[in-house]
Amino acid sequence: MLPMVLSQNMSDGPTNSLLQVAVKNNQPPVKYFTDKIVLHALFSEDGRMERGTFLETWRSLPDSNEVQKDFPGITITSIDSTLDLLAASNMFFIAKRKNGNQDVLYLSAKAPKGVPFLIELTAMVGQPGLKCAVKTPTPEIAPLFFESLEMLFKS
Repeated sequence: MLPMVLSQNMSDGPTNSLLQVAVKNNQPPVKYFTDKIVLHALFSEDGRMERGTFLETWRSLPDSNEVQKDFPGITITSIDSTLDLLAASNMFFIAKRKNGNQDVLYLSAKAPKGVPFLIELTAMVGQPGLKCAVKTPTPEIAPLFFESLEMLFKS
């Protein structure tokens, strides 16, 4: 098995979740294929942060690096099962607080090259609607994060 190599040879254009692969061996021709990849599959096991580090990182990033999205069709039925689901994809629980009748969860994740994702989920347990805010040094890949999160919750 060969390791996945991340290179700087990327095309310009909007971020998308298509993985393009070329396989070359001793028998021509070169085989090409494309498949969809979810961002959470790339999150590493070392994405857990201490609360202080999370807060420090959140404050150090400019507000322009925060991207939000609403998911009206997602219902959180249990905080514990939600945290288990996210932990299985290397999104780690930091803290929880109440905001009126809603629960706000804070989580961290780390993508390749050590890129942190600071995640805030807001929902009322048992009611449709999830709000997600993500703050990261690479906000241009936030759409991939949201696509991945939606896929996790709808699976």
